[in-house]
Amino acid sequence: MTSEPIPSPSSGVSSAHNVLLIVDAESVLKHYPNPSLDAAAPTSITDGFIFFATGNNPKEIVTNDSSITIPVETGCDLHVRGRSVSLIAEHSVVVYRMTVADSGVLSEPNLQIHTNLTVPAPNPDDPTTPGSRKADDHYWTCTPKKPGDVQCELSFMLVNQQCEVVGYFHWTLGLKITN
Repeated sequence: MTSEPIPSPSSGVSSAHNVLLIVDAESVLKHYPNPSLDAAAPTSITDGFIFFATGNNPKEIVTNDSSITIPVETGCDLHVRGRSVSLIAEHSVVVYRMTVADSGVLSEPNLQIHTNLTVPAPNPDDPTTPGSRKADDHYWTCTPKKPGDVQCELSFMLVNQQCEVVGYFHWTLGLKITN
């Protein structure tokens, strides 16, 4: 068991609205077998490959279309993370760009990176007693300024277990900010 405290990477985490983008990496690669290897010209993907998980509505936690409604208070940050669905991390997701079409509704996203955090991990010798390891955390943060609809563009890369890029992708979604 670790004796190190595991502090929150951000003092505002408890008041932030968290959005997890879950990418079906294997299906993306199957559907787009020859993706762009140029970060400036990513392959555009259609709906059905990215799922959202948010804590705002327990009755509808995950959707897989290009529209998401987030009931948030203006001024309260959104934290957007991308992860892949995989058993042994065959492919991981790294969101390298996020933009918004109307900064009057949602502030321009900023990349936040917190390095060398202590995170709990299973202990292989005793799975019921947690161990710890060091890891970096990253997410995009932006702030809703007023209720409204805004287009967001996400660019992400899929990387293999050797941290080699296997494709750059682009996806557009509509975000509805409500009170």
